Amino acid sequence: MKRQEELAELIGIVLGDGSLYFNKRHKVYQFVITGHIKNDREYFEKFVLPLLEKNFGKKFKLIYNQKRNVIRIRSQNKSIIEKIIKLGVPIGNKLENNVKIPDWVFDDSNLLKACIRGLIDTDGSISPITGRNYSYIWFISQIPALQESFSKAMAILGFNTSKWNRRINHGSQIFIGSKFMIEKYFNDINFNNPYHKHRFMLPSSSPVKDSE
Repeated sequence: MKRQEELAELIGIVLGDGSLYFNKRHKVYQFVITGHIKNDREYFEKFVLPLLEKNFGKKFKLIYNQKRNVIRIRSQNKSIIEKIIKLGVPIGNKLENNVKIPDWVFDDSNLLKACIRGLIDTDGSISPITGRNYSYIWFISQIPALQESFSKAMAILGFNTSKWNRRINHGSQIFIGSKFMIEKYFNDINFNNPYHKHRFMLPSSSPVKDSE
């Protein structure tokens, strides 16, 4: 994968499960990506952490909280946060900032695919449908601009999506539900999060397993 595509995927991951903060009292910068130990441990350890360290040239801390089923990747390096800001993710609360997919990601379809993969691998959900032999792909967010830019990106990539008005976990859901679009997503974008990959079912198939 080219470096620009790796950065686009990292931006998708940060927009999904990441946060950038500055503690004024202690004058400390902090960058954190948060997931669930049960679902995201392999993804964080084998993909996200190495990708961060490769692209930013710094070490990150991997933190486990077994009681809360939480896994975090963290850095307090100011230069890393400054680079992420330059890539288009502002510091502070993502909802208040109404974050979106940065404009530079729309310059190339491969960048869009990488960013969408990062978003789905973090803020997405794979749901086998009762009575059907395949899975829906959901994107869940409460951030209006991020929902809008996600839908715009999917349309540019040739995907038809639907919006479900019912709010789950304080967020609205956008989903891919047609068999053709689900196959297209698997072939064009796919997953790097093993938890999603193991739950995913193509139409008329068994759950997709890692090829390794």
